[in-house]
Amino acid sequence: MAYAQFGDNPPDSLSETFINTEIFIDFSSELLFGEDEAYICYPVRFATVRFQLMPTKGLIELIDRRRYKLGYKPMYPVDGGTNRDLDDDGWYDFFVSLNSFSDSHIDTCIAAVVAGSDSPDNEEMYTIDLSDAEQELLYDRFDEQCRKYVGKSCEELLKEAKELMEE
Repeated sequence: MAYAQFGDNPPDSLSETFINTEIFIDFSSELLFGEDEAYICYPVRFATVRFQLMPTKGLIELIDRRRYKLGYKPMYPVDGGTNRDLDDDGWYDFFVSLNSFSDSHIDTCIAAVVAGSDSPDNEEMYTIDLSDAEQELLYDRFDEQCRKYVGKSCEELLKEAKELMEE
């Protein structure tokens, strides 16, 4: 059985439809204001706002397929697998951050951490790389969600993170 959404080939890129239907900030978790550092010619500190994402079917399928190809049990049935072929104790925590460093103000990937699993890759991180266009779409998606549920734009959240960083 192939994934209904992806067929036998998961996408190499995330479509606007995928971003709008499968990527949601988990507002039941805390927004994490912080900072990070990049080394170019010298260390550069920059503000960040980290979001935990809801583990939607589409995000889970992308990571399950990657782990399955590496020989790990998926969280949901893959390629005709049954429930007894699953890592049914585990789950994924998905994260992405806004940042004041990059032009897009969004991370270059969505991080997925394997959690609660007996698998050897428990606590390992997998990433879903984002193109420049995907980063822009994701920023717009987050801006819409933050305005609706937090009452602040992504720009306002980054400004708040920068003020906290400078204290």
